[in-house]
Amino acid sequence: MNFFRHQEEARRATTRLLVLFTLAVTAVVLAINLFFIALVALAVRQSDASVWSLYTGEHWLVVSGTTVAVIAICSFFRQLSLRDGRSVADALGAQRLDPGTRDFDEKQVLNVVEEMAIASGMPVPDVYLMNDSGINAFAAGYQPSDAIIGITRGAIQALNREQLQGVIAHEFSHIFNGDMRMNMRLTGTLYGIVFIGEMGRMVLRGTHNSRRAGGVVLLGLGLMTIGYVGEFFGRLIKSAVSRQREFLADASAVQFTRNVTGISDALRVIGHGSGTRVASPAALEVAHFFFGPVARFKRAALATHPPIDERILRLIPGWDGHYLAPRPPKVNAPKDSVEPIPFTSALNGDGSDQLSEQVSELASSQSAEATLESALNNAMSAQSLVLALLMMNSGEDTARRQQDLVSIHLGQPVFLESLRLLNVARTRAEDEHLELLERAMPALRHLSLAQYREFHKTLVAAIKMNGQVSLYEWCLYRLVLQYLGSHFGTLKPVTPHRKSAHALADDIATLLAYVARAGHADAHEAERAYEAALAKGQFLTRPMLPEWNPEQSLKPMNLALTAISGSPPAVRERVVNALFACISFDHQITATERSMLKAIAAVLETPVGMFEHTLG
Repeated sequence: MNFFRHQEEARRATTRLLVLFTLAVTAVVLAINLFFIALVALAVRQSDASVWSLYTGEHWLVVSGTTVAVIAICSFFRQLSLRDGRSVADALGAQRLDPGTRDFDEKQVLNVVEEMAIASGMPVPDVYLMNDSGINAFAAGYQPSDAIIGITRGAIQALNREQLQGVIAHEFSHIFNGDMRMNMRLTGTLYGIVFIGEMGRMVLRGTHNSRRAGGVVLLGLGLMTIGYVGEFFGRLIKSAVSRQREFLADASAVQFTRNVTGISDALRVIGHGSGTRVASPAALEVAHFFFGPVARFKRAALATHPPIDERILRLIPGWDGHYLAPRPPKVNAPKDSVEPIPFTSALNGDGSDQLSEQVSELASSQSAEATLESALNNAMSAQSLVLALLMMNSGEDTARRQQDLVSIHLGQPVFLESLRLLNVARTRAEDEHLELLERAMPALRHLSLAQYREFHKTLVAAIKMNGQVSLYEWCLYRLVLQYLGSHFGTLKPVTPHRKSAHALADDIATLLAYVARAGHADAHEAERAYEAALAKGQFLTRPMLPEWNPEQSLKPMNLALTAISGSPPAVRERVVNALFACISFDHQITATERSMLKAIAAVLETPVGMFEHTLG
């Protein structure tokens, strides 16, 4: 799968949608003019006046202009209200799952979402639960960093782990392919043309108890009728967008999981009779977000999803038509249950001392893993984990002063927990440190805005403690800023622009030079890697300036990355390809290069899983 190509295709699809939307607006404008002509005709039927003498071209312009203005204003404000994925979840009445939940089914879906995020190289999103018995799910948001996953209780109860992986992978593919952003834009855009019908309903409700409201009732009925025209076109556009994208998402889910059984079996369970209905009244407006149809439409042309059987046949061409029963209810497992230590694997005939030592090491490893898993389940421990990851790469004196800072600003509990997690985190390989940070994000999003501000202020002060910022500290901070800053509204959104690679040549060269020097100790090798990266991306040749060096200031890299992050998908694709050519030039990828890759990809809103074969 090509992430940037799919993003560009989604952008072009949005352009085509604007054409369809224009046609829909034209139909609504025509309908509303015809309605007013009918009202004028009723008013003059007993006089000699002509309808056309009273309803002139000027009236056409006024009515048409007012209608377009109402549609545009309603669409604009609806778009503003869809600020991120959470706004969709809130409208549907979904509740965010607590990472520390004791419920087996809820914990399992959280684990599956985390697995799929890691596999696809995307941020771990928040998970929202809808209390519907049907099997359904959705993804909402504008970028991977602000995406959320919603799922019904029916899905987490009826599907086994493999089937859940298929459904969740399907939703991740909507994020990856750009469908999620397109769906958000589409919802806001279409709201204007269906609002006229809602105005008619409001007029009728307002005149329900009035005896002298004949004309007003007629107006309400007319607006409702015109609203049906808008709703028809709205559903038609959603259907045109959604149906083919669902086939693509099913196929992408197979690529993500490398398993056709998960997604196909989930569809077979739905076909068995569980269905995909969602009860929320808001579900119809966002029907195109979902894994399956939220309601049935009598006309296939208005259906937002292809038939279940057709989707199964696309995945399993020789399918025999048999469905699968849902999994039986599962009794909740104890929260802190630990797998038994495999004593037999430690027995090798060398004596009880060696057996005892191996069992002790295994138990210690399991204890460390349980401690880390526990730290990912609540906001306080997640803060402590991030700070512990920071302290791991600090000198002894700096780490001690950082600990004092944490104690003063965040309190003794966070301080003590960070010390405990500092020792545990040291048991993990360096490559895993930022992965732990990403896994902590769902818990950190449970902080209040005030708590996040204090945590952010403390983190910045701790990073600046020794007077300089290391590459590791920069990577850690950029991930926190990207994933939490957008969530809490403290990160200034990147302004998209259409600058070409030629216009961004200096910024691109700066970024690649920093990566080359960070990954190659030898100056000559670094320059060769830099040149190979420029050649791979077909960028303008620029000399490798001495100041583009991570051992000096990181500010030039920051400014360059910000400029590139707003560039079109085609430019970012070339940059990322050049980046991988740079770090793989010597056929080995260091922990520093992996960390830089993770941070840069996050800022560019690019899933690193798309280059998994390169990381090998």
